[in-house]
Amino acid sequence: MEGRRVKLLNCPAPCEQGYPRQVIENSPSNIVAICPQNNADPIQLKFRDILIYSIRLETLHQALCVSLRINYSADRRTEHKNIWHLGDYFCTVSKLYYTVYVTYRTAALNETISSLCQLCQKPFVLMAPTGRGLDPETQQLLAGNNSILFSMVAELILQPDGSFKTLRGIKLPEHGYSQAVHNRILPIEAYKYLVYKDL
Repeated sequence: MEGRRVKLLNCPAPCEQGYPRQVIENSPSNIVAICPQNNADPIQLKFRDILIYSIRLETLHQALCVSLRINYSADRRTEHKNIWHLGDYFCTVSKLYYTVYVTYRTAALNETISSLCQLCQKPFVLMAPTGRGLDPETQQLLAGNNSILFSMVAELILQPDGSFKTLRGIKLPEHGYSQAVHNRILPIEAYKYLVYKDL
């Protein structure tokens, strides 16, 4: 929601009552946070201090797709209440097409993956902020579906220009792949060879 502004702020010097400060906008250049009990002097604020910032998911999703060479889909459909469809990815190693999803709710990661495995008959990539808390049964479910959980915190870093950069290189097992494949391997393709406990 763009344009929304804060009405209350935590007090930097709370008293016993612990009331938040009320934000009063007298004009764009005269914004103050006052103590409702009049126990402290008003704090002068700037307009940017009271703006509520929100992430533009579409822009974020496009940036993820560009950095990982995912064919972005603008259909915005969700397969599950906590999952967004990003697009499709062709893996040059396995020669498989993956449907790519993203979730930001990691508290129910095992349940989310289980639901997604039931909905999807094809391999998929689920991007999540972290892979922590993934139980062994869910790991087996992903492996059985030839699907991948991609931990963003382990693999991506946000650049000052808003783009993403891969954080580390991942090496495939030496046997079974040509040097040409090793030289052009992408994070999603190599990611299934990581040990989940390292996420």
